[in-house]
Amino acid sequence: MNEDLQDLDKVAAQFLESEQKYKRALRGLLDWQRDRENHQIALPAKMGTSESYLMAVSLGWVAARVRFARELPVFKQYRQKGSDKITINDITIAYLQQREPDYTRQLPMAIYLAARKHHKFPPLLLVAFQGWVYDKTSDKWGPDEKALEPSLKIEPLDSKFSLVDLDVENTLYFALDGQHRLMAIKGLKDLLDGRIYDKKKDGSTTGKSITSEEIERYYEESGFDIDKLQRIMDDEIIGIEVIPAVQIKETFEEAVSRLRNVFVDVNENAKKLESGELSMLDENDGFRIVARTLMTKHQLFIRGDQLRVDTKSNQISEKSDYYTTLNTIVNIAKEYLGQMPRFAKWKIPILDSAKIKGIKDVGLARPEVDEISAGFDELGNYFTALEALPSHREMLQGTPASKLRKDNDGNILFRPIAQIALARAVSHLLQEGDSTLDLEGLMRKLAEREQRGGLKLKSKETPWFGVLCDPITGRIRRQKFYEILCARMFFYLLVGGTEDASEREKLRADFFSARMGSTESIDPQAYNMEGSLVKYDQFFLPNPWQ
Repeated sequence: MNEDLQDLDKVAAQFLESEQKYKRALRGLLDWQRDRENHQIALPAKMGTSESYLMAVSLGWVAARVRFARELPVFKQYRQKGSDKITINDITIAYLQQREPDYTRQLPMAIYLAARKHHKFPPLLLVAFQGWVYDKTSDKWGPDEKALEPSLKIEPLDSKFSLVDLDVENTLYFALDGQHRLMAIKGLKDLLDGRIYDKKKDGSTTGKSITSEEIERYYEESGFDIDKLQRIMDDEIIGIEVIPAVQIKETFEEAVSRLRNVFVDVNENAKKLESGELSMLDENDGFRIVARTLMTKHQLFIRGDQLRVDTKSNQISEKSDYYTTLNTIVNIAKEYLGQMPRFAKWKIPILDSAKIKGIKDVGLARPEVDEISAGFDELGNYFTALEALPSHREMLQGTPASKLRKDNDGNILFRPIAQIALARAVSHLLQEGDSTLDLEGLMRKLAEREQRGGLKLKSKETPWFGVLCDPITGRIRRQKFYEILCARMFFYLLVGGTEDASEREKLRADFFSARMGSTESIDPQAYNMEGSLVKYDQFFLPNPWQ
């Protein structure tokens, strides 16, 4: 019996030894295959009629080899002068398989890759072309105008065709889906070369730029250095899925149709995250973290086991019982906390210093726990102070937000635009105003004005007529200009505004423009605080709240 066990042990040991030899041999062969120049190991995939190949490559490989669709040879003679934009005509529309990329996104996305510790892009979907694809006289096209081979050289590495060798020599790759990710990777390469330019939507430069040295100086506290850019390009790996532009036994027209359908299918079935959903998931942006945490803990946002906060939409309908939206709380956090020195670094002032406008904040990394805790306390104090307002006390006692929003000619503080504007004004006053000002005092003044009807939306006798609602149509105004004008009016009314005569006159002019009774009049008139239409020389700012 013991001898049988010993024999069994020997067989097992021999089997394990053989298995280890097979694995070592396989690793050696795969290493050899992987290191072959201009070759890539890929996994085949297929859905519908589209065959594709899955690979993992470095960001540097993508930056060097992958091109935008507009760079296809067929479009060369149709590019507009001074721009990469393609002229749409009966020829190009037949080949164009995707929409034009928006180059304003390149700079912030490149900085995201360069600076944020936890960054991630989903795989790119590429199309593989070879020179013969657009040459109808090529011997790669059969007499029936069908391709005799695919536009990608493929060789099986096993008997089941589950692992293949792609010969990438003489192959061009173009992004079918993921042009903005490609744009960011190429922008990172520009930054590595020394400078990245801010661009207009069509790809032409605005003339403004940021250098790698500026990035390094700004992020030096986080241990960032220029060498990191090279490591990112060399060491970071991204997934790509490659589709041959032409498959075997496929005509050129069939190939173009297939690619256009793939692009539509990929984008049609992809769901873009709403801003509220992003705020729920984001683990880097301090303002979003504070906002969503506060949303579930502060009594202003909770009613029993229900939230008074819409976590998906950006706006609130008149009949909604939601008090506000998560996206609004995030913007309040940015306006209120962002003006405080301790939290200003949660933004990226380097973009402001380069005077590059229209770029969203690109958070570098999740703030420290004590910073988030401090932001939670500061913003929590602000919302607690709002509870002093009669309308907010009513809401806490059970009155639906929809009733408070609608009754008494509409209360502006139950609309996101005014909520953000107030936070902006109050924070500015506390940071830049008289040192005797405090949060509770400002709220007492606001509460008194609310009791006197000073927060009505559509009454011509209140400052918000025209500022937050169109004086002609009565519709809510949601543009950023009016949000800022609303904040300026809050600032002026709460403390009398600035003593600078030119700034006061600018406020008067903007207030007049917002309350104009007609935009087509040669001699414009606006509603004064008594509700009458008057000319500019008879139009004055309302008296500050005492």
